[in-house]
Amino acid sequence: MLKLIFLLFPLICFSYPKSDHFDGDHFFNPTANHLKSIWDLMKWKMTATPEKWPDVVQNKSHPMRRIMKGEKSNITFINHATFLIQYQDINVLTDPIYADRASPVSFAGPKRVRAAGVPIESLPKIDVVIISHNHYDHLDLETLKKLEEKFQPLILVPLGDEKLLLHEGIKNVKALDWWEEERVNDVRFIFTPSQHWSARSLWDKNDCLWGSFMIDSGVQRIYFGGDTGYGRHFIDIKNRLGAPDIALLPIGAYKPRWFMKFHHMDPHEAVNAHVDLSAKQSIAMHFGTFQMADEGINDPVTDLNLALTKYKLSPNDFLVLDEGETVAY
Repeated sequence: MLKLIFLLFPLICFSYPKSDHFDGDHFFNPTANHLKSIWDLMKWKMTATPEKWPDVVQNKSHPMRRIMKGEKSNITFINHATFLIQYQDINVLTDPIYADRASPVSFAGPKRVRAAGVPIESLPKIDVVIISHNHYDHLDLETLKKLEEKFQPLILVPLGDEKLLLHEGIKNVKALDWWEEERVNDVRFIFTPSQHWSARSLWDKNDCLWGSFMIDSGVQRIYFGGDTGYGRHFIDIKNRLGAPDIALLPIGAYKPRWFMKFHHMDPHEAVNAHVDLSAKQSIAMHFGTFQMADEGINDPVTDLNLALTKYKLSPNDFLVLDEGETVAY
């Protein structure tokens, strides 16, 4: 019932000073402010020819791996845009979603076809959760409540989303503007730009901010791209903070291009982002769990391989992990 209330009534966000991405009422993309209207959405839905996804895909079996002494980090792909990042001192979750649907209601909306690669019961102690924006496939309240009850982590959110979490009784929340940072056990979490938008109801579009994160442990930089279209922010982030050692980049939810282009990269653009960031290695995300757009379930990986061949890069430059698979650095 509460989710239906949020769908019908907009959230009231805090007031923030005007900036190059906030006009005093709404946030916006400084370089590509191409918001789609409700009529564009209706046109897409009325003309869409989505590929058929399977109802269920079984995960391969990967044992939960803990970080070993001497390793800088472990990165485990859980599903969608959810990664477990293990350091020697702290554990981090990105955009965690364990819900069956990416939706405000339990009976409609994109349904999960793959289980999470690491069950929530098997997670190690989570110290920090980072949230890129408030769409339902990235900010899952029920998951955050479970994490709050079990671990009481610090949750870092974009400006505006703190209102929602505090309303739900989640107290250890810190809201960040672009380029602001929070330090935990000498690990810096810098909130960086992305090219996207926000909404959790029909009337609160862009009331809250969106973004990405650079996580700097002092010996390694990990970039979490969140959900984003392709833009010059990747070069800006590299120039301002340095090239990441690892970039976690979205490759799915990109068709049809006329509707998705400004807010969702396709795999070729994801490779461009990898190059712009000068990342030593990238890892794919945001594909194969929820059908958010018209492409087939295997299209993102197929198109990524074509893009890597075009740019004369190897699959090791841009990894595709199984759900539950871990890379140790």
